[in-house]
Amino acid sequence: MKSTFLSILFLILSLICFSYPVLSQQPQGYVVVIHVDSEITYGVQYLVEEGISEAEKLDAPLIMILDTPGGLLDAADNIVKAIRNSNVPVIGYVYPIGAQAWSAGTLILMATHIAAMAPGTLIGAAQPVLYDPTTGEYKPVNESKIINPIVGMITELARDRGRNITAAELFVRRNLYLNAEKALNYHVIEVIAKDPNELLYKINGWKIRLDNGREYVLYTAGARLIDYKGSIRVYVVKAVSDPIINSLLTTLGVLMLIFSLLSGHFLLVPLAVGLIILSLIGIGFSANIVSLILLVIGAIALAIEIYTPGFGVLGFTGIILISVSIALLPILNPGWLVSPQYQAMLFWTGVGAGIVLGGFMGLVLYKVIKAKRQPPKVVTVPIGAIGRAVDDFEPGSQGFIVVEGEYWKAISDEKIGRNEKVVVVGKEGPLLKIKKYREEENK
Repeated sequence: MKSTFLSILFLILSLICFSYPVLSQQPQGYVVVIHVDSEITYGVQYLVEEGISEAEKLDAPLIMILDTPGGLLDAADNIVKAIRNSNVPVIGYVYPIGAQAWSAGTLILMATHIAAMAPGTLIGAAQPVLYDPTTGEYKPVNESKIINPIVGMITELARDRGRNITAAELFVRRNLYLNAEKALNYHVIEVIAKDPNELLYKINGWKIRLDNGREYVLYTAGARLIDYKGSIRVYVVKAVSDPIINSLLTTLGVLMLIFSLLSGHFLLVPLAVGLIILSLIGIGFSANIVSLILLVIGAIALAIEIYTPGFGVLGFTGIILISVSIALLPILNPGWLVSPQYQAMLFWTGVGAGIVLGGFMGLVLYKVIKAKRQPPKVVTVPIGAIGRAVDDFEPGSQGFIVVEGEYWKAISDEKIGRNEKVVVVGKEGPLLKIKKYREEENK
């Protein structure tokens, strides 16, 4: 079982080189697309940052398709910073028809270098609110200490992008909302397009001045759209940032930790601590630090399992924590190292090997538990078995003999010398009854 743990650990570490989806280097004529179609959380923040990174590798513009009710202000602020520090244009596009970019979504749209909307879409209503998880209620925030900095942020973005500053301020102070036609007439957005292809044709040839001073000319007519879904890191952070899942992780981790400490079942402590630390991502704790902590806890649990006897609980805990920590690592492979086709083949090969090894480990663990639950078998020496006397026997005395490779305590009615052959003739309680072996009697 110990070797199986090591095999699975080696497999996990080998998968790190291709466990993140990346794009192979492409020539000009490509546009990277990401979809922000959920609440703005830290998972969305990582998706945007990775999308910008992939677009920069191709030196291609990034289209961010927005359909969001809003979300965390802190995550939205980090997304705004990522857009302003981008070395390629970021195009915000509220799409499809009927989509909205409320609250934090509007703030992000105002940060993009080109803001676009599809017909029948809405933006605005950016007044901050407080969410009470105990009641599920949203309470508008009116304190100037919170409102004014947000107003300052969104108006500064509007000024830098040449958009309507008054409308930007009213998004926050008065919960102003606009449809696509009004947003275009009020100079809040630059383009109305019914689909991404029309958007690409309308912005073709535009010159964009980035925040770092770079002049970028868009050649987007007929460009190929590359849909970027994000790495495993994005999916894990998205899941952990969900309020329901985050609450479950925290509650389960705390209850497991209390139970482990009070009952003395310390095997569950690493898993409980790991769940609590993982839940910290949902409140803004750095995924990089969480990844490092989980890696250390998982390695310790795995080492304890390897060098001490157990039922595999620590081993499985270590493998799970190490797997999650690797998924959270901020490592993206350079696109030119591995093609997408070869990377997909490697990924599914690794998944298949992991399933086989996991199944084998489960079978071994099942057999071990089954063997431990079986009642002990009583081993008896058959009558007529031949052995050797270890001690000198006097009539009626006891001593030890070796029969079939095992030591037994025996009793004899006759004198038997040490190292003489003996034959088992019966059993008296825990003692074997023996006599001297005579070849003429055993022919």
